[in-house]
Amino acid sequence: MPLFGYHCTGCDIEFETLVMGAEQPACPHCGSVTLEKLLSRVAPEPRVAEPAGACGGCPQYGACAAG
Repeated sequence: MPLFGYHCTGCDIEFETLVMGAEQPACPHCGSVTLEKLLSRVAPEPRVAEPAGACGGCPQYGACAAG
């Protein structure tokens, strides 16, 4: 689904909305259609948290200090 970010020049807020086809989005705060389309941000790759009590033996978490 096409989710786009916009900046409303009328009330100076930023928001995201779903836009289908040639639909004209409007600001959910003030209703203005005078909007600036924002550049999409690239989502960072999720980080895998080290499990509690991990010894670090697997390559994902580094060399095992226990031997």
